[in-house]
Amino acid sequence: MKINSFYWALPLSIWLGCSCSSSIKKGELETIAVGSAYSTLTTIKASDYFQHITYIPLETTDSVLVGNAPSIRLAGNRLIVSSAQKQCFSFNKSDGRFVASLGHIGNDPEGCWELTGWLDAENGYLYFSKGDGVSAVYDTEGNFIGTSKEVELSEGLFGIDSNDYLDKQIRVKHLPASATKPDRIVLYQDTTLLASYPSHGEEKATVSGNQADIESIAVFQQALMGHSMIFIRYKNGDEMGLIPTEHPFWHVGEKLYFREYFNDTIYQVTKEGLVPERRFDFGAMKWKREDRYDVQKDEAIYPLEVMENDRFLWLRFVVNLYRQDKRKAYNALYLKETGEVKVAAYEEGLENDLNGFLPLQPTFVTADGEFAQIIPAETIAEWFEEHPDVAELPKEVKALKEITAEDNPVVVLMK
Repeated sequence: MKINSFYWALPLSIWLGCSCSSSIKKGELETIAVGSAYSTLTTIKASDYFQHITYIPLETTDSVLVGNAPSIRLAGNRLIVSSAQKQCFSFNKSDGRFVASLGHIGNDPEGCWELTGWLDAENGYLYFSKGDGVSAVYDTEGNFIGTSKEVELSEGLFGIDSNDYLDKQIRVKHLPASATKPDRIVLYQDTTLLASYPSHGEEKATVSGNQADIESIAVFQQALMGHSMIFIRYKNGDEMGLIPTEHPFWHVGEKLYFREYFNDTIYQVTKEGLVPERRFDFGAMKWKREDRYDVQKDEAIYPLEVMENDRFLWLRFVVNLYRQDKRKAYNALYLKETGEVKVAAYEEGLENDLNGFLPLQPTFVTADGEFAQIIPAETIAEWFEEHPDVAELPKEVKALKEITAEDNPVVVLMK
């Protein structure tokens, strides 16, 4: 299908039962054997990775109604909830009480064109795009802090720009390869460029970044675990798939990690460059970089997102990314102490053997290792309709029976 005019209004930076041990070493690089674990799928149980689960119903009022397909992020003692309806709300982490609306859509000095943005959890700031590399910055209490100008933007429609932070002062950005520059990482403070170095991706883009060379764009909403997909067909016959919300950075304690797209290596981001630390072993299902634009690629693993704490690493991946008729997503969990890797179908989630309630499917993790997900109220109400006997459920779960389908969603925290 042809893309509608809405998407052209977006900034170019957005366009874009068996377990297997993997604690083997290849030189000094730790290897995570995802490919062999995938060959024998299993059920993954929550008790192998978590000890505590907390449920936080978000306050519901006539003026604070969370829209469809919300996302959850954590910053200090605040729960940050954004939705497709161009909303961003802050709630109290301890009791779900509403705190503030963050940002607003508009062309005024404090306005933004979107309210998802990216989170600097170290400082408690959210950056919402105003376009042309300028962001409106808000804190988690809803206060406007000012504007921020990025030091570098992609030079055309080559892929996805991703922002994060290295520490309290330094921000980090990944930019895809362009016609003149390699795939790279830049570090900057305020408007000062501190460092720029290649990210082990492409040296030069192999597709055009010129909109005039594009024949059509197809958009598939919520095609992958809440992520939308964009397919671009060029006039010369080339094709490229993009996942606009894919994010290559994550935090563990004070360390920032990065994975380059179509690269199986995990790097720590430092001021001096990228330091390789681990690699995924996908075996025969490795998707080689030279095949990245092959939309008919069969039976290959595409890593979609990584979450991690000091005990385990959680990888979500897709098989047959470009084949809508065969595409399927999976969870892979790697237990660091034992080197064990388990893989299960994404749709199953983690079996909640800790309290017998809904399966767990976190979508965010803090730097200190607390995982979070958000569950629609209607999903919880439907579960209790199907499971009327709550006698064996913990008190905290029983209390959720009072939730109606019209209420705001419930945040689940896992440690």
